[in-house]
Amino acid sequence: MFRRRADTAFGKQKWDRDTPEFDRITNLSDAVFAIVMTLLVLTIGVPDVPPEQLAGELLEHLPQVIVFVLSFALVANMWWQHHKFVGMLGLLEPGLIAMNLVLLGMIALVPFLTNLVGNIPTARASVLPFIGLFALITLMYLLMAVRAHVADAWRRPLTTRLFSWHVARLGAGIVVVMISFVLALRWPITGLILLGVTLVFGPLASRLTYRQ
Repeated sequence: MFRRRADTAFGKQKWDRDTPEFDRITNLSDAVFAIVMTLLVLTIGVPDVPPEQLAGELLEHLPQVIVFVLSFALVANMWWQHHKFVGMLGLLEPGLIAMNLVLLGMIALVPFLTNLVGNIPTARASVLPFIGLFALITLMYLLMAVRAHVADAWRRPLTTRLFSWHVARLGAGIVVVMISFVLALRWPITGLILLGVTLVFGPLASRLTYRQ
């Protein structure tokens, strides 16, 4: 028999790490991330031209390839953040499960917006929703962290300092993505470049800050 605990804080149920419910949620999350990362390759169009025109046509598809790499890296980073977050949890409760499903729904939108940006990378109408989606995803991670703290769902108790650092790191990520969004209002390509830069330097900076 698996263990299922009553949620004394919210009058609902909680499921520990070693229950089938916990495993089902984490397996579903990993599956959604894997499917989305696989579907991203379909955002790159296949040229249907004579062989002598193939080289030129491939160059025209270069923006799609670049946006694919950017999206794949961003989704991979989101999966890594999710993996670390789940590793910190000692249990799941209905609020966290619902928020996780909303997060997965937003992740599932990435291939569609990637295809849009890859076809028209200089249009604000395609770039702004793309950047805005990742801002919302980062915000959802922040809300999930707060929910986990309120519901006492951590695997090991977090000190106030560590939780504050965790919230500040996610908050800083939202600010940087929003800066990318504002820049994209005028210069869409610049907004995408900044979004890509944060992917490289954001995790490095947070790791160095944590060590300090």
